[in-house]
Amino acid sequence: MLARGERTGYDIAAAMRRPVSYFWTAGHSQIHPELQKLLAGGLVVYETRHGPGPQDKKVYRLTPEGSGALREWVTTPPRERPERDELVLKTYASWLADPPLLKRLFADQLALHEARLAEYEREEGLFGEPPRPGDPKFGNYATLRCGLGYERHRAEWCRWMVAQLSDSL
Repeated sequence: MLARGERTGYDIAAAMRRPVSYFWTAGHSQIHPELQKLLAGGLVVYETRHGPGPQDKKVYRLTPEGSGALREWVTTPPRERPERDELVLKTYASWLADPPLLKRLFADQLALHEARLAEYEREEGLFGEPPRPGDPKFGNYATLRCGLGYERHRAEWCRWMVAQLSDSL
């Protein structure tokens, strides 16, 4: 977030809502401690400015060291993380469930994924041509493309599950 411009902790939290929250979440309780770690590491600095209330606000920006660390981090392979997908876990145990209730679960999930897909498709339409690499909006577009693929895949899987469960009733 700070690579795109200086921000307060509140501004970072607001910017995390969309589109970042589609693939990464962080609330105020996480953002402020992280800013303090970055500050202690010399990766960010802040300037105090008059705020809307009685207290001044801290406006953070990356230091040159922070920009360098971020450039290095972006191309470092991500840490391996265990997959945790509750719907897939429930599917694994689905033979225990009442088929009409299971079908309803997947129909509801299908509706959620189709709604998210429609939202992503509307956002994709706002781009027109894809931004070129090097443009900050390229990252927005690239992550949106990933989200589109995920939602299409998930909706198709839910459709398949509903069809399978319909055939077994």
